[in-house]
Amino acid sequence: MVSVDTHHQCGNLCDALSPEEKKFVSQLNKLSPGHILEELKQNLKTAIAIEQATIPIYLFTYYSLERNNRLGENIRPEDLFANKAGAAIMSVAVEEMLHMSLSANILYALGEEPQLYRNSPASYPTPLPYHKPIGPDGPEGKKDAAVLIPLAKFSYDQLWHFLQIERPEQRHTPRKDRNWTMIGQFYSYIRCLICCEHITDASFQVRGPDSAKYQIQSYNYSPNNVDTVSPKAKFDPWGIPPAACPGRDAPRLDNYPNASAAAEYQNRADSHVGKTQLLTVSSKQDALQAILTICHQGEGSDYTQWDDKSDKERSHYYKFLLLQAQMEPYIKRREYLDPVPKTPEPITPTVTEKELANVIANYPDNPSSIGYSTIYQENTAGRTNYRPLSDLCNGVYQYMYILTETIYKVSAEPGANEQQQPQKLFFNSAMHMSMIWILDKLIQVMRGYDLGNGHVLAPTFENINLGHRKDAFNNLTTLASIAESMNYPGVQYLIDRINALPDVASYWDDTSQQSLSANQSVSKTHEAPNSAPGEPVPTPYPYKDSPVFAINPPKKWQLPPGLPLHACMGLNSCKGADRYGTKGHEDPNNPGVFIVNDCAGQGYCSTTSDHTCHVQNDCKNQGGCGLYGTGIEMKNPGYNECKTLGSCATPINAERFSTNGENQGLSVWKRAREVFQTKVYPQLRQELLEQRVNTPLPEQLGPVPDPFADTGPTYLWISEDNKDRDNMTACGASGMSGAGGCS
Repeated sequence: MVSVDTHHQCGNLCDALSPEEKKFVSQLNKLSPGHILEELKQNLKTAIAIEQATIPIYLFTYYSLERNNRLGENIRPEDLFANKAGAAIMSVAVEEMLHMSLSANILYALGEEPQLYRNSPASYPTPLPYHKPIGPDGPEGKKDAAVLIPLAKFSYDQLWHFLQIERPEQRHTPRKDRNWTMIGQFYSYIRCLICCEHITDASFQVRGPDSAKYQIQSYNYSPNNVDTVSPKAKFDPWGIPPAACPGRDAPRLDNYPNASAAAEYQNRADSHVGKTQLLTVSSKQDALQAILTICHQGEGSDYTQWDDKSDKERSHYYKFLLLQAQMEPYIKRREYLDPVPKTPEPITPTVTEKELANVIANYPDNPSSIGYSTIYQENTAGRTNYRPLSDLCNGVYQYMYILTETIYKVSAEPGANEQQQPQKLFFNSAMHMSMIWILDKLIQVMRGYDLGNGHVLAPTFENINLGHRKDAFNNLTTLASIAESMNYPGVQYLIDRINALPDVASYWDDTSQQSLSANQSVSKTHEAPNSAPGEPVPTPYPYKDSPVFAINPPKKWQLPPGLPLHACMGLNSCKGADRYGTKGHEDPNNPGVFIVNDCAGQGYCSTTSDHTCHVQNDCKNQGGCGLYGTGIEMKNPGYNECKTLGSCATPINAERFSTNGENQGLSVWKRAREVFQTKVYPQLRQELLEQRVNTPLPEQLGPVPDPFADTGPTYLWISEDNKDRDNMTACGASGMSGAGGCS
């Protein structure tokens, strides 16, 4: 195992190899250059296949957990545990997607196109590629445990399988790319191949100087989102996050901390070797940095539980081990655990098997689409045929891989900022939309369908055939049409989104050089939340002197002409531009009297079309931010360049806090107001003056309406004293968005 200080990494990483690794490199140097290069490529393909085998396993178990996002003050111990377990598993899945991208970038730099489509395991349970078929003792003293990883719901045994996947390298273990027992052995072998004298910087530059432009760029990755965050304890869902000092308690409405103060982040932004987590590769050093990032995040650094010397983020292996340590069977554990890292003591409060049953969906083990047909055929009169819906889910899953392959055909533009990058635009409208807003929500909907045999409908993550990549979108929409004809409840809006995904046919048509526009139209559907913030709510209602929240944003003719739309309260550009338009809002104390906001920055709430989450905004400066997205996006809420580049829901409810970047743990709305005041409005005012718009444009913004001046619009006001919870929703399963959850 290579020990590297990831915060101050410099010099030749090959010098940091262990004595055993250096000896092995000297043996590899005796082989031919062509042999070493081909072996490196094949092992990178294996690394990608390992990730494609494990990501569905983690996601399947994640979705079996019912992260109760209805609660806050009343959250039960098992809800806290399920939320923590869900955040931990999703944090690992996010980093496994990073690892797949890193291996794919190295492979691309070596001159090979990454092949992801239909590259998942043929069936489950599955061995990992080239993993030794027999492993150490499993739970309950099972001898000679087979290393076959199932698709299974959350359990103590399933966590053991996770430990098999992430088992860390021990001291003096040999390097192996076949029949390995510890994942570190496999990556040690790859490191040694890269350090061979036959592999040089030129090996990663065979595509020429523009190679890195076509790799997946760093701005497409963010380590945290609202689903990798969980509460450490009971929290006040109505609490307002601070504008500075993350975690500091803001004024609260009861005895519990606000969500941002209770939030626990599983991943760290500094968790990488080199300049960034998602590296593009154009040198030997870049490739080694990418491989070391994979190793340290998965198995730990320097035989410890941590992924680097900052001791802030635990390895995947140890995250899973800590979950086991809080479960009832851990006290009498019989599974074999390696001596390093040191195993934790049992964690209290212990979660019992009975408590776990309250928070786990009853998924079948290793389901398949054809198996769902069989279940239906057993009782056609009393059951629903869910095969078409399962096929559609698999179609979306495989199309995501085609979209990922297509990213390597969309170049980055040197010198352009993140928001102006063609690849960023494609990534948001394609990958983020398909993952966050289609696959995730489709699986959530499926979980609500009873199979009629004691189980609920689960994803199967199969290699469904969508045909040639240039025909894949048409075949996916055919699957959507078949599912649509079945009239499954709650699925239509997802089918609409599937039909609006980018068609990548022109990228894969060998006879055409036409470039697909990344800025394709994405349909928008507003759906009611499945859940909402917890109880009790503050009494008496504090906003009786404020206007009633307008459920729908104003029509264009109801606003001053020639002005842009905006994302939230206090972000309007002139008089009369707010949720109530030029007519104004009715005075709560004088029925029939209407009041028009009198100045820029003084309006009530958004005029843009409402949307629920990341990449769903329709235009420039209409992204709310906070729950999903990169650190740069979260630093600039309401200041996005274009459609689909906005980060998260509008309006921006006051309870929301950023999950990434410099604003992590801080109020999104307060940051949005600051950005509007210092960046958006001065630029917008100058543009409007040049256009000679016939409306007052003061140099200074007016004050935000009382009583929201220090907070922004609270969910309590938006929901009219918690009575109309579907007035808005925000995304995420953790229940920490302050506006319910959309999953």
